[in-house]
Amino acid sequence: MPDRRSTPQLVGLAILALIALSFQVSVSWEMLDWQIHAAERPRFPFMLSVPSGELEYLEPEATEVGLKKGFKLVSIDGRPARGLGSPCEAVRGRKPGDVLSVLAEGPNGPMSATVKLRPEGAMSTRAWVVTAFLKFLTPWFCLLLGFSIAFLRPRDPLAWLLLALLLSFASISEGDAAGAVILSWSGWTRRLATLWLPFWTSTWGLWMMLFGQYFPDRQSSALFDRIARWVLGLPILLMAPITAALSAMAAEDATAWAGLQSAARRFAWVFLVLSMVAIGTFFMNISMKMFRSQGDARRRLRLLYGGASIALTPLFLLVLWSLLRRTDLGNAPEWILLPSLVALFLFPLTLAYVIVVEKAMELKVALRQGIQYALATGGVRALQVILSAIVIVVALRMASDPTLRRPQQMQMLALGFLFVMVMRRVAGKLRVWIDRRFFREAVNLERVLGDLSEQVRGIVETGPLLETVTGSISTSLHVPRVTALLASNGDFAPVRSTGHAIPPPVKFSRSGALAGELQRTRHALRVSQVNPEPWVEAERERLEKLSAELLLPLTVKDRLLGFLSLGPKLSEEPYSATDVRLLQSVASQTGLALENSRLTEAVASEVAQRERLNRELEIAREVQERLFPQSGPKIDGLDYAGGCRPASSVGGDYYDFVPTCDGRLGIAIGDISGKGIPAALLMASLQASLRGLAISNPPALAAMMTNLNRLIYDTSPSNRYATFFYSVFNPKNRELMYVNGGHNPPMIFRGTEVIRLEQGGPVVGLFGPAQYDQAIVTLQSGDLVLMFTDGVSEAMNAAEDEFGEEQMIAAVLAKPELTPTEMIAHLMRAADEFAAGAPQHDDMTLVVVRVV
Repeated sequence: MPDRRSTPQLVGLAILALIALSFQVSVSWEMLDWQIHAAERPRFPFMLSVPSGELEYLEPEATEVGLKKGFKLVSIDGRPARGLGSPCEAVRGRKPGDVLSVLAEGPNGPMSATVKLRPEGAMSTRAWVVTAFLKFLTPWFCLLLGFSIAFLRPRDPLAWLLLALLLSFASISEGDAAGAVILSWSGWTRRLATLWLPFWTSTWGLWMMLFGQYFPDRQSSALFDRIARWVLGLPILLMAPITAALSAMAAEDATAWAGLQSAARRFAWVFLVLSMVAIGTFFMNISMKMFRSQGDARRRLRLLYGGASIALTPLFLLVLWSLLRRTDLGNAPEWILLPSLVALFLFPLTLAYVIVVEKAMELKVALRQGIQYALATGGVRALQVILSAIVIVVALRMASDPTLRRPQQMQMLALGFLFVMVMRRVAGKLRVWIDRRFFREAVNLERVLGDLSEQVRGIVETGPLLETVTGSISTSLHVPRVTALLASNGDFAPVRSTGHAIPPPVKFSRSGALAGELQRTRHALRVSQVNPEPWVEAERERLEKLSAELLLPLTVKDRLLGFLSLGPKLSEEPYSATDVRLLQSVASQTGLALENSRLTEAVASEVAQRERLNRELEIAREVQERLFPQSGPKIDGLDYAGGCRPASSVGGDYYDFVPTCDGRLGIAIGDISGKGIPAALLMASLQASLRGLAISNPPALAAMMTNLNRLIYDTSPSNRYATFFYSVFNPKNRELMYVNGGHNPPMIFRGTEVIRLEQGGPVVGLFGPAQYDQAIVTLQSGDLVLMFTDGVSEAMNAAEDEFGEEQMIAAVLAKPELTPTEMIAHLMRAADEFAAGAPQHDDMTLVVVRVV
């Protein structure tokens, strides 16, 4: 959508374009009609002079009836005729053979005459060429170029200045021919036109001077510019509307304003000198900027200076010649005048080339290419048509020349036809070259860089990715030096470089001006050494080592990963807007690919670390399994077994069978708080402490538990503890002495009776000083003792319902005849069936003892 801030400028442009195009259409149509129907239209029998309004430029049909130069025109066909437009208006609409009744006042008094109008006659070759180039091609070219750029950049003062320059040059090129056309009009149309045309014609020097000061930017002396604007520009700006007003007055009534006209003509040389000096400052400003600039800016200025010099110097010399000879410019020799006038077309053509093709002003990509294509291919076609028309007209005129013999006339026709055929072939080849030069390479570039954008998505390694990107950009755009810089240790440093033997030893701080500008804009930045930005000044030395001309940020979301530095092209052409757009797309895809590469490397590192951790956990699991009793001593009258299934690789549950020196058997089961490696370490510590205490003092279980609690409390963090049950079985009297340290009470199954072993104290390792009580129970033949951790009783299904002790008791009573090993498997299977595949988050440990 267009910027709302540009609305006033766009409205003003639309109004100005409507006025300019209406004027130009009317003038061009009139001149085209004169050119086509020259034999059917009458010529003006005489014109009026400025400022006196007397007759001058009399044709033979006027002098034959007695009218002479210097007579004052009184009326035409009975209507008062004092203005310069009166003769032109009277002839308008007439045909050759019609008559004009003229009343004029001579030295001997008033006289009447009847003037018979005669046809205009066929145009000369010079007239054809001049009309084609200056009256049609040049003004329309100027209008289309000026308004196209102004509508693209409505808020750019330079675009408005260019438009004014081209409007004034269009008026200059049309000259007297347009003046004669508008004098034949009548009413407000003529009044407005006689204001419009002289104003733009008079201000050409002003616009040339200002354009030289401001294009492509202000580099010349500010003092000199200010002096020139006041001394030259202000008088021209003040005198131009006066000149236009006087022209409009003279068109209506030359006699009434003769005094003002005479005064103005006396100072006309001042206006001419001011205009010529103003045009001279244009060349001076451009030359000064040309010597101060470098690279692309200098090349553009050189083109503009050369093109303007070739276009305007011949006419300037002719003007000097006419001033020195005090003669009319049209009296110059045709072989000098004709090329000088045709050369004028080079001036707007040079402006167009410098601005559109050389990209001196940033235009939108699509429209710039459209203008460029129109100038390239359309210009070739127009040149072909104009040259062919000129040759055909010349050949026909020479073929009809009675002074030439018939064979010579045929030769002229044959040469003209041959020239047209050759011109057609040359124009066709030229259009093919232009298409290849300006468009086919652009299409190939877009395809190549588009393929590169797709290609980088599949590269996940940083080295090959940057090698592919830098190499493809260098090959596609013919850029010798391309460097990729990525973040490293807080700086951006080169990691891949094309065109350098080794990457340049430069670093850019992440907090520096360049990184800040890339982070802020996240768009391509052009590096200008002529008018550097502040961030260029801050990093000038390092950027010169990179030969940087264009910087492309490599970003992901709000993070700047690095940037690409592109040096100048081999052709020394600047990077076009199309180049930048395509390169920005490549940079965006490269940034995403770099992030993918980083994530891939991180994932690979994490996978490797996880594999190492899994291996370590596997070793820990193997070690933990070896900590569990592999087999217990054979105790008369006792059958026992234990089993543990960790929820993860290593668990925090513990069971053990500890033989004593007096033939007793210690049976332990515990549940360490937490999971994983910390719980496993505490479990190993608990086992070591238990075995050391149990061997030294088997009968005093309460004292042993107190010491065990102190040891675990002192060697473990405050959030680590264990529920612990320890018992000692005496096979001689079948007594089971036990202490329960906050563990799930084991159960003695005696028939259908269930006895819980609850006597003891708090959990182990949570409190420093702790007291425990021991108890003794006498087992009977057939009793089954079940010890378990809460991982079994609290096994959950998908609905988060617990297996519970009641269902566990029911499972035991359902098959009381099973051996301890079979009972462990039976209970594990019952818990699994209840969970129905729901994941379990706690270890499951069982110890079963049967008295036989």
